[in-house]
Amino acid sequence: MAIATAPVDFEAYDRSSKPTPLDGPALEALKACAELRSASLDALRALSRQATLRPVGRGTTVGAQGTRVDAAILVVRGRIRSVCRASNGREISVEVFRSGDLIADFALADLPLGNDWEAVESSTLLMIPREVLTTFLRGAPDVLLALAAGLCGRLERSKQLATGIALSGVQERVVSRLVALGRQDGAAQPEGLLIRNRPTQQELANQIGACRETVSRTVSELVRQGLLTPRGRSLLVSTRLIEGSA
Repeated sequence: MAIATAPVDFEAYDRSSKPTPLDGPALEALKACAELRSASLDALRALSRQATLRPVGRGTTVGAQGTRVDAAILVVRGRIRSVCRASNGREISVEVFRSGDLIADFALADLPLGNDWEAVESSTLLMIPREVLTTFLRGAPDVLLALAAGLCGRLERSKQLATGIALSGVQERVVSRLVALGRQDGAAQPEGLLIRNRPTQQELANQIGACRETVSRTVSELVRQGLLTPRGRSLLVSTRLIEGSA
């Protein structure tokens, strides 16, 4: 369960904070972002000088459902998730963002958040005020197209999550999610895909809309069959399992 913490005070950050003097770390974070690769170094340097690095602790509410956030967020370190919670206490992780991911929804659309956004672990965020990002994008159409492509990809993943919950059993959803994690963050091995930081069973349950006990039984059965192999904090997804999910 998430630790109850106050939301990040974006107004205080945006209106009172001076641009970070730590231009180096901010610039390096921007250069590592896939959507910003087409931008010139001078443009990224100017952007970095108007952004602010901000550490957040595990469980910190980055943005609360129903509120507006007047900034884009680049995840420099750690993980941020969008989580939808039901009145009975059940929850599902709609999206998870990792190091290098740019969350620009807040800056591109002045709409209230549909879900809570919170830090899965201690993280460092680079906050880019809306007016700064929009000014930057006017001179960087290739970046704007990359952001649009990313938003389309996220929309497609959300649709797949919804249809999977409606049409697939728990084992199919577990396998599909693990294969997706292997392709997103894993390393190819002769035997399959190695997920370097395997999710906990609760995290996996939150990501596929199932209860932890059912996920635990499913994972244990896949391990027994040799389709999943734990390796310390990593998890090997076998080629047989990947081919069977195609």
